[in-house]
Amino acid sequence: MNHLSDKTEWLLLTSAIAVATVGFLGYYYLSTSGKVKSLLYTEKGKPIYVLYQRLMGVIILGFLPLTIIFLSGTKSISDFGVVQPDSESYFWTMIVSLGIVPVSYFNSQTKGNLKMYPQIREKEWSIGILIMSALSWIAYLLAYEFLFRGFLFFATLPVLGLFFAIVINTIIYALVHLHKGFKEIIGSVPLGILLCYLTYLTGNIWVAVFSHIVLALSSEWFSLWAHPNMVVKTNWQ
Repeated sequence: MNHLSDKTEWLLLTSAIAVATVGFLGYYYLSTSGKVKSLLYTEKGKPIYVLYQRLMGVIILGFLPLTIIFLSGTKSISDFGVVQPDSESYFWTMIVSLGIVPVSYFNSQTKGNLKMYPQIREKEWSIGILIMSALSWIAYLLAYEFLFRGFLFFATLPVLGLFFAIVINTIIYALVHLHKGFKEIIGSVPLGILLCYLTYLTGNIWVAVFSHIVLALSSEWFSLWAHPNMVVKTNWQ
C-alpha cells in the first residue's frame, strides 16, 4: 500500500467511525425532535411520524456514506460490499433466519416488547399501513446495514484487520441501541458479531441486510398479532 492509498484508507476509516457515531446521534436527534413530533404526531399512533423517522435514517445513514465514498474518488460502493448477492449469501440468510424467526415469535409475546412494538401505535392497521411500514423498514435497514456492515466494516477491515473490524463495529452497533434498553444492547452484541463475520465470509452486505429485514418484519408482524389492542383490517386506508 503506497502513502496516498494508505492516507485514503485512514480517512475513510475516520469518516466511517464519525458517521456511525456522530452521524447516528444527529439522526437520532432529528428523528426524535420534540418540535417535529409535535407537528407529525398530532394524534396517538400517527404512522406518518414513524415513517418520517425511517426516512431520516435512509437520508443520513445511507446517503451520507454514499456521498463520502463518491467524494473519495478512489472507491466505489462495490468496495464496501454492495455487489450482486450470490447463492452463498442466500444460504446464510436462510440459516440465520431459521434462528431469528422463532426468537421473534417468542419475544413478541412479552409485555416489555409490546410496550415498544410495533412502533406504529395504531389500533387499527389497514393493508396500506402494513405495506408502507414494511417498505419503510426495508429502505431504512438497507441504509442502516450499508453504514454498519458496509461502510464501517469495509473501511476498518483493510486498515486494522478482521478482529478489530468486528470489535469496533460491534461496540458502535451496541452503543446505538442504548436508547432501546439493556435487553436490546445485549442482544445486539452476538448479532453484530455474527453479521460482521458473515459479511466477511461472503464479501458482501446482503446476509446482514436480508437477515435484519427478516428480524424487523417478523418482530413487527408477530407483535401486531400478539398485541391485545391492535388489529389488521382488510381495507386499504
